[in-house]
Order: sequence, then C-alpha cells, then structure tokens
Amino acid sequence: MMFLLKKTSKHKLPALMVTIAASLAAFSFPAHADQELSGDEKDSCGALLCLASGAGRGESECQGYLRRYFSIKFTRPDKTFEARRDFLSICPTDSNPEFTQYHKPALINAIARGAGNCDAKFLNSLNKAYYEKKIVDKGWSKWNNDDDTVRIERVEYVKNELPPYCKVYEENEYTQGVVPIYVGVEKEDGHYVDPPPQ
Repeated sequence: MMFLLKKTSKHKLPALMVTIAASLAAFSFPAHADQELSGDEKDSCGALLCLASGAGRGESECQGYLRRYFSIKFTRPDKTFEARRDFLSICPTDSNPEFTQYHKPALINAIARGAGNCDAKFLNSLNKAYYEKKIVDKGWSKWNNDDDTVRIERVEYVKNELPPYCKVYEENEYTQGVVPIYVGVEKEDGHYVDPPPQ
C-alpha cells in the first residue's frame, strides 16, 4: 500500500509528512493481516516515502529506513545506483497499476541518483568551478604603476546550477523539498543550505 501525492499547490510538505506517517502506520498496523509489509518490502517502502519528501530527513520514523537505504554502497557509483534502485523497486505498488507502470520507475531512478548526492554538504564539496582573478599588488611608489606586481589567482566557488541528476530528483512530480537552496552570490560567498523543515 503506497500513498504518494503528486506535487500541486495543495500538497505542501506537511501533507507529504502526513502521508508518510499514515503509510508507515499502515505498515505497522494494517487493517488486514494479509496486507502487512515486513522485511525488505517494509524497508523499501519506508525509504521510498521518506526520500520522496525532504521533510522525511528529520523524522525519527524515517531514520531506520534511511540508514538501511544509505548502507547500500559499493566502490563504483554505478553499482551503488543499481543496488539502491533495485532495493526501492521491492516496494509493492500493485494496487495502483498506473503509478506502477508510468510513475514508479521515474521516481525510483530520481531517488536512486539524487538522494545523498543532492544534499547541501555534497553539493558544496563537489559542485565547484574555478575562475581566474587578476590581483594587483601595489609597489613601493604610490605615484607610479611601474613597480606594481600583477598576479592571476585561481579562485574556487560553488556553482549555482544543480547537476542534471539533482534537477531530475527535484522536478519529479512525487518529490518535494529534496534539494537544497542556493544562498549568497555565485563566485563570492554562494553555497547550498538544506531546506528548512516544514
């Protein structure tokens, strides 16, 4: 049983959190015993719901699911992506065939590529570029420029443009609040901060 809401003006982060809480409660206290999820299915659905909402990061109900998801790690990034994608695919969504066929694969790919690679810490350390800045050191004479020293300094900065996989994660119709916000001025003090909890 999956409860994911499409992005609309009505469905803000609090609504997604209610949905996550209701879904996780349904996993733990199902109306019918034959619908109860357990083991990998429960962990996969919990991770899928928590990673679809940025608000899920701070919720204690999500910590076990997120720990399990992020423990899937290989030396090669492509192997990590494949294993995480396969883990999220375990979550059964057969009760909603349209979601299963058309929306679930895109959501899972967006999460598997973006979650953990699109947070502020990661982007501030790896989403960098450089530019050359001309610096003039004044010489001993303030009336004459002949003894000035000009040097070129390579300056590192955090780019304001998200990597393509973060854009896909952010723009998926079932995710909200998953990508950090850029603050400051690019090439000066610009950097990413995680969105505030809703």
